Amino acid sequence: MAVPSSVDLPESIPFEPDEWNYKGEGNENIVFSYRGSNADICGWLLRLSKCDTAASANASAAHRLNDTVRKRSNGTYATSVIGPLLGLEYILPQRLVSLKPDFLRRLKEKCEPLRPAHRLDRQIDLQQDVGVLMPNAFRGKPSGRTRQSVTVELKPKWGFMPRPESVSPHNAVKSRVCRYCMHQLTKHGSQGVSSFCPLDLYSGDRHRIVRALDSLADSPQNNLRVFVDDHIAIDRHGKISEECVSQWEALRDCIADIVVKEPLFARLKQCQRTLDSLDIEGILPLYRRAVESGSLANVQPSISDWLAAVAGFIQRTEQADLTVAEVTDKQAILEFLISTTLKDVSVLITLPEWPTQGTSLDGISKAPDYAIAVIDSDPKKLTKIPDYFSKDEKIVKNYLKHCPDLDSQRQCSE
Repeated sequence: MAVPSSVDLPESIPFEPDEWNYKGEGNENIVFSYRGSNADICGWLLRLSKCDTAASANASAAHRLNDTVRKRSNGTYATSVIGPLLGLEYILPQRLVSLKPDFLRRLKEKCEPLRPAHRLDRQIDLQQDVGVLMPNAFRGKPSGRTRQSVTVELKPKWGFMPRPESVSPHNAVKSRVCRYCMHQLTKHGSQGVSSFCPLDLYSGDRHRIVRALDSLADSPQNNLRVFVDDHIAIDRHGKISEECVSQWEALRDCIADIVVKEPLFARLKQCQRTLDSLDIEGILPLYRRAVESGSLANVQPSISDWLAAVAGFIQRTEQADLTVAEVTDKQAILEFLISTTLKDVSVLITLPEWPTQGTSLDGISKAPDYAIAVIDSDPKKLTKIPDYFSKDEKIVKNYLKHCPDLDSQRQCSE
């Protein structure tokens, strides 16, 4: 399958740091929103690579080339691997754009005071010469009056629990308590556990979805952020603007209606589950065997590998054969990694303005316009599989240490 033309060649667009506002960041990327006057990119985001603080100055020409190839490949992965699974309508177009060193340096200086302390060990990679542009803002028809768009960013996480036959007897708790709820104890300890359960969000039951959104508002962590235009109204620390506090119920009800209506969440759950039918406990032995036998080189798969894997998976699902018993080790491993990407995507829901109480998708005349898209859908690293297994063991062991018997354990329900 050909690389989409929108990501073939970097564009050359004159950028000024003052035209970009810091939006947020993860471990690998940092994002800025455009606030300038260029109509061609109004409402777009710029995503830049990050690197360890000491690494940027030592980057080579090969590093820059690899970074460009990776960004081009990630655009193809989102469109041609994730798109067929979730629906291309949920995938944002991406444009590669050339970057100047002076622009990166000045942008780094501008955003540094705004960045959270826990992210300062990694910075903008000053040696990259290509960035990724993608649309951000609501693109509906203007209403003739000033409006503030509202964007809700959800990271829904895992939507299923593994089947009992996929896990070891000593890890049977994994089939009773979902991964997110168990992980809370490892990440935050007993005093910082959120009441949010992803299975509520994926349930299709509006009451449970509302409960999930309220739980996220109480403890957003990395799973909920709300922006009014470019200004954050709910951040990862639970800091909530006065506007969001007073109008949260209207926004929550509207987002709940959208989650119920959209097929995206059911697709996410189904694909996560069927692509990861063996659990990491079943994948690790296949990974070791494939690497030792040479049937799978211990390097990052090529885009051709990913395309073949998703094509094989889709062919099986069309034949109603959801088992992986007969597929190759390589196919099972790549399917697991695609599932891992789907467990970590973010969903953006953008409204042209803050909804009013009583707005509902049940009545067509009241239905608000909205845009919805999936982001953060980059491929996961093959070499991380042993780490995934170690992390899984740590999470389960720690959860059982704190909650050794059934009465003390949370009861998650799909």
